[in-house]
Amino acid sequence: MAYLLIKKHFDMAKYIYTNKRFAFVIMLLSISAIVFWSGSRDPSLDEKAIMGGSATLEDPLSFEATLQAQPGDELLTRVLYSTINWVETNFEGMAFGLIVGACLLTLISMVPARGHGNGHINSLIGVFIGTPLGVCVNCSAPVAKGMHDGGARLETTLATMLSSPTLNVIVLSMLFSIFPLYIVMIKLVLTLVYIMLFIPWLSNWVFRKERAQSYDDSRCQITPAPIGPDSECWSMAIANASRTLLGNLFYIGARTVPLMFVAGLLGAIVANTLPLSALTDTEPNILSVALVACVGILLPVPVAFDVVIVAVLISAGAPMVYSMTLLFTLGIFSVYPFFIIWNSISPKVAIILMLTLTIMGVIGGAVAEEIHKAEVREMLEYLDQEYS
Repeated sequence: MAYLLIKKHFDMAKYIYTNKRFAFVIMLLSISAIVFWSGSRDPSLDEKAIMGGSATLEDPLSFEATLQAQPGDELLTRVLYSTINWVETNFEGMAFGLIVGACLLTLISMVPARGHGNGHINSLIGVFIGTPLGVCVNCSAPVAKGMHDGGARLETTLATMLSSPTLNVIVLSMLFSIFPLYIVMIKLVLTLVYIMLFIPWLSNWVFRKERAQSYDDSRCQITPAPIGPDSECWSMAIANASRTLLGNLFYIGARTVPLMFVAGLLGAIVANTLPLSALTDTEPNILSVALVACVGILLPVPVAFDVVIVAVLISAGAPMVYSMTLLFTLGIFSVYPFFIIWNSISPKVAIILMLTLTIMGVIGGAVAEEIHKAEVREMLEYLDQEYS
């Protein structure tokens, strides 16, 4: 039995890595990632990490704004400016996401085995894919689209999309350097529990139909890419693989780019009608915390936006329950991946993901509020003892 298993994996590895088309797509994916990380993503995240909580937000949805609205501008003008700024902010990341999605769609369709029978292992595979990407959840949505339509397991697709904006190394370093340890641990524990435990559980018990479809390789939404004969020359392999890649890029772009503009517009409307700065003057209650969680889960913010805006809110004196709720809900999901999952997987998966993540954000906020109150009580008791 063990011999057959080892032989199966050896034959599959030989089948993949001796194929020129597969090697070309891997090389293109690697070059795209290196160019993006070294020229855009890592320098941008490094700058945000250095600035930390002192980073300024020039727009309700973006760090930088080409078009800056003035205090007296009408709502329609502010929404239009925010939408344009959001599209410009996410342009590079979205382009990278489309390329990665097309490459993964091509690669997965070439691989005979596209996942494991264990949902937890599939989620772990998704974490290993998503964490190095370092893009926001909006930019990882096209990646998830490509993976799902290529035949990746449901757990892997969802884990990749959620881990990319939340488990990036630089974002984690920002969390540890800016916030108290209990805030960081609440965010990380909730994130890891959701990705590694809750997603496999949902897939197994709630998303049974969608899970079964992702485990059935014959249900792929596109025709598997031809692997090409071993005798194929490099020029023909590159030409054939490029043709498949361009077709897959158009396939993903046509189904995700229009939704990007819709998501940016909706996010701009929410951000300009319900500004987060108002939280410093709002007394928390169950309805207000739920509203904050809903706003956080829907806003299509860039990567690390949650860290910066929550640091600003805490410095301004916003209640801890609001701050922790936003720290979890902002960035892990948004209206854009909601649209993508609704169209690509099912409306049920999109709605349940949004609701469960919102509830976890409220729970995280309540826990952080209680810990914060306990720390304040201990500090007051200590001061009473010192000066009494």
